[in-house]
Amino acid sequence: MGQVLYGECVRSGETMTVRISDLARVGCAVETDACAVDLEGELTMWIGAIGPFAATATRSDDRHHAVRFVQPLDDQIVLHFAPA
Repeated sequence: MGQVLYGECVRSGETMTVRISDLARVGCAVETDACAVDLEGELTMWIGAIGPFAATATRSDDRHHAVRFVQPLDDQIVLHFAPA
């Protein structure tokens, strides 16, 4: 796993702080501390203070989700947060 970033996912009016890894133009992985908010399905994501980005999350297990952005992120956003 590369650099870990912090962000938020908003779904059904509830916000969950997440750790973001494997950031790419088309998606990323997110991890939560608890499964208090069901992130599976359509959501809005903030990466740091940048966003919101429309996305869809698929559950991997209780704390891990794969997120796919509705529109690919701009290259500059990825380079800013996840330099090669």
